[in-house]
Amino acid sequence: MKNNDNIKVANNPVNEAVEWFIKLQDDDLSEANYLEWQDWLAKNEANKKAFARAEICWKDLGDVTDLPWAKDTSKNNISLLRRFAPIAASILIILSIGVFIQQYVLTPMATTTYQTARAEHKNILLDDGSNITLGARSIVNVNYSDAERHITLVRGEAFFDVAKNKERPFIVKVGKGTVTAIGTKFNIHSSTQDVTVTVLEGIVEVNPDLTDNDFVDTAFPRVTAGKAISYHDNGFVSDIIATNLEAATSWEKGLLVRVNTSLANVIEDVNRYSSREIIIGDPSLNDIRFTGTVLNDGIDNWLRGLSVAYPIKVLDSGHDAILLLKKGK
Repeated sequence: MKNNDNIKVANNPVNEAVEWFIKLQDDDLSEANYLEWQDWLAKNEANKKAFARAEICWKDLGDVTDLPWAKDTSKNNISLLRRFAPIAASILIILSIGVFIQQYVLTPMATTTYQTARAEHKNILLDDGSNITLGARSIVNVNYSDAERHITLVRGEAFFDVAKNKERPFIVKVGKGTVTAIGTKFNIHSSTQDVTVTVLEGIVEVNPDLTDNDFVDTAFPRVTAGKAISYHDNGFVSDIIATNLEAATSWEKGLLVRVNTSLANVIEDVNRYSSREIIIGDPSLNDIRFTGTVLNDGIDNWLRGLSVAYPIKVLDSGHDAILLLKKGK
């Protein structure tokens, strides 16, 4: 063969190993090429490992029969790379999968955890220029790789201002679902009842984790600016609706603005700011619909107003907890 020198070796250990392996299958390999391969092999440990893996992959492929050039009597007119293209493709695919698994599955990404205390907010500037404003008693884990930006909102609420990067999707895992954005601004409120995603700028894709029974052959919801969507652990996904953006992000200004929200959900949010835990002692109060504003630094006054506007009795023992009961009990 006279076409060995026409093979251009890519500057990548995996690709180089495959191409050197192909070269070495040629009976007419020149001494110069052989010495060049020896030099490449001795260059570093990565090259040695890549070539060893190529040999293992070749053995694992087993005997290859009915090769496309087997019946071609004009082999001398076919380039070496073309003759061994199917073999090269097989080895390269296997090696590439191995590299992917090693880099993105077996090698865990470093995790940085941020959390806030009761009534505390925190501003987090990430390495890529994205910004997270973390609400009270909230936790986020940040895992960045070269391919993706992974965030997990473990609990609470956060506002995300995402730096644009089409090559590295920004993915927030929260509850039983994910929210994916490239460059946008959105708020996520997570409670024991549901997860609500409100978009202020750009577009996000909401991907609830659906079971096989829940799955339908439709695209995942894409939420645009000024809209919101909620999903639940049981697989329910709400319609996309227009929403009050100021209300959704009011917590950043020390307010909790709620519109037609269950009392159970409201109390859960208030407890992230209250110095004493508020406990609903009567389950019949959970579903009372509340519309109004709670000042983060005026919770005691809000509770007194709650007892006037709703059939609720507030029992303040003066200790670490405040109990809400239905009036008449």
